[in-house]
Amino acid sequence: MQTLRTSARVNDVPRIPGFAEDYLPHVILHPAQFRDLWGGGGHSPEKELAAAVIDGAVSDLRNYRYARGRRRQRLYMQAYQWVAAEEREWPFSFVNLCEFLEISPQALRERLLGDEQQTAVAQAA
Repeated sequence: MQTLRTSARVNDVPRIPGFAEDYLPHVILHPAQFRDLWGGGGHSPEKELAAAVIDGAVSDLRNYRYARGRRRQRLYMQAYQWVAAEEREWPFSFVNLCEFLEISPQALRERLLGDEQQTAVAQAA
């Protein structure tokens, strides 16, 4: 009898030879950091939503970096462009959500896209 797996685990991301997975964090905000942001025991649905949006982008950047299908490549590019944008007009822009969560947008952006931005600058020169 065959057993079916009903859900994928976070660590089931395929490993790519020669790529240091340490550059892309698996979790940006740990539960302890959430408690610090909320002032102890209280929960803020707004902060949960903001963190979930950022976490979704991080997942897309990590999971679809070397995607072959167009849909997955598009998900990666959308996440990349959202993180790289300096836009402040939209309430759910990367910069606004980071500031709402009291996270430095520049530091997080550098951690998520740092090696890719350096590669793009080197190729343009």
